[in-house]
Amino acid sequence: MRNREALQTLLTRARARVDPADLGLTPRADPRGRRVEGLTHEHMTRLLGWPEHKYGYVERGKLATLSTEVLDPIARILRLSDHEWEALVLYATGLPPAYPLDPRLGTAVPRPWERVLRDFSEMAYINDVAWDLVAYNSAFSRLFPRREVPANTMRWMLLDPEAREVVLADWRGSWLPLLVPQLRAAVAANPHNRTLAQLQADVRHDPVVGEIYGSPTAEYIQPRAEGARPLMHAELGLGWATMCAAGPFGVPGGRLMFVLYDQGERPVPRPPMHAPAHGPVDPERDGSNDLSGKGSSAADPRPAQGPGGPSGDLTGPPDLPVHTGPVSRPGADPRGANSPRDQHNEAS
Repeated sequence: MRNREALQTLLTRARARVDPADLGLTPRADPRGRRVEGLTHEHMTRLLGWPEHKYGYVERGKLATLSTEVLDPIARILRLSDHEWEALVLYATGLPPAYPLDPRLGTAVPRPWERVLRDFSEMAYINDVAWDLVAYNSAFSRLFPRREVPANTMRWMLLDPEAREVVLADWRGSWLPLLVPQLRAAVAANPHNRTLAQLQADVRHDPVVGEIYGSPTAEYIQPRAEGARPLMHAELGLGWATMCAAGPFGVPGGRLMFVLYDQGERPVPRPPMHAPAHGPVDPERDGSNDLSGKGSSAADPRPAQGPGGPSGDLTGPPDLPVHTGPVSRPGADPRGANSPRDQHNEAS
């Protein structure tokens, strides 16, 4: 038990807000006849079908070990939020939960992430837990022939002929060995996800990928910004891609991907960064302190590399549940002529 007091406080508070009548139970009264708010230990024992006193031991942190198998039914009865579920498992085990209570949490991305994509000048996109593309910027769309962005990035990387033969240079040697273990790990972590299950089935039937999928591979669970891989950019030609991944909190399994593209020689690995920071990594420029969201990003004051395309002002719910087209800076030139690379391409 990592934090017994915090666990007990969380569960006590959660029990108090659940009306027993909503679960078909009779509210209890204290010795003075006053109604006791919420569920009692006896209510929980009955709902869980556990032996007498077991729930009390759990809430007080008296069991020798507490696993997610024990905590899961408690969390569902008490209707814990995803924040509370994460905290409950963390207090009990010292580790974050392996899965969310609500599987839909891995498919909806909060809308502010759209602005991150819009204000980033290099290729960037967000995918959900099954690699379905949720949002991307214009620079990312320029990577693909005819700017045809795939609906599912993992399916495209593993099974699309154009990805194998053109875009992902040295696909078999540089890309495939790092993609297969990621899919295998995602399926193991999300066994009920239909998109992942169908992708796994299609991969197993593929004569090339299926053989690799059924064999031992490197245990590469998540992408790391550790080395550049060869990439054939549809407009810029052959170069190197460094994949920088981040996981948006609150979107289990989702990924925010930054693809750094370099032409010429393969980038030489540089030493990692450590605290303390010694100042901003970007040079100070006029307007770099504009935090209104209308000008260039303070984090990356360079002009956008990608073409603007359609307006990035998406309509709909607060989250980004679907792949809707590139997000671009407001007022961006639809031809992307504000990019130094675009100017070079036009001149040539």
